[in-house]
Amino acid sequence: MTNVLATPAPVRDDPGSDTGSVQRVDPRLRRRRTHILGAVALLVVAGLAAVFVVQQLQTQNHVIQVRADIPRGAVIKPTDLAEVTVGSVPGVSTVPGDQIASLIGQRATLDLAKGSLLPTGGIAAVTVPAQGRSLVGIRLDPGRMVIGDVAVGSKVRIVVTAPLNGDPAFKDANSGRQFPAVLVESTPALDGAATLINVQVAQKDASLVAQLAATNRIAVIQDPQS
Repeated sequence: MTNVLATPAPVRDDPGSDTGSVQRVDPRLRRRRTHILGAVALLVVAGLAAVFVVQQLQTQNHVIQVRADIPRGAVIKPTDLAEVTVGSVPGVSTVPGDQIASLIGQRATLDLAKGSLLPTGGIAAVTVPAQGRSLVGIRLDPGRMVIGDVAVGSKVRIVVTAPLNGDPAFKDANSGRQFPAVLVESTPALDGAATLINVQVAQKDASLVAQLAATNRIAVIQDPQS
């Protein structure tokens, strides 16, 4: 007896059934989804860029920069300062840029370096002469003033000498006396040889210093600056 194996007939999908069917996406719908995702990505990037710009604007500061080396005690000129924009400067003392006009004509309270940011209190309305002090103007011939620039605000000593072109051995009650002073202004005389200075001295010494200066018996020594 011969056994015959029955081969199952192939199963055909029922055209009316969804079982086993493949869902196909319309290419137009696929492109539309891609465009939407791209637009969303652009919006996210634009939002992040806007936040970055706002943060940058919020950290910008308009402050005052020193445009020249300014010694302590010098009068501030319009060309000495400028307004600049900087980012966040935590821990750095600065002065707002809108105060620049009010600082012109005041004096530096400390040595200010060119290119630095002006610190709070670096310029103030310093009264000259100070209480208990007097301002004396002196003309110094060559050899009676330190050669080179002596910074305004420097501590100096006024020394009484023998009269210029007089007897070097000349002595009187004032010979060799010394008076502490502070240099307030210094400028060359019109003749280009002498130097004109203004110094602050103790009020009690001002009259004598002026008399000695008028008779050309003054020399100036610069001392170490504290």
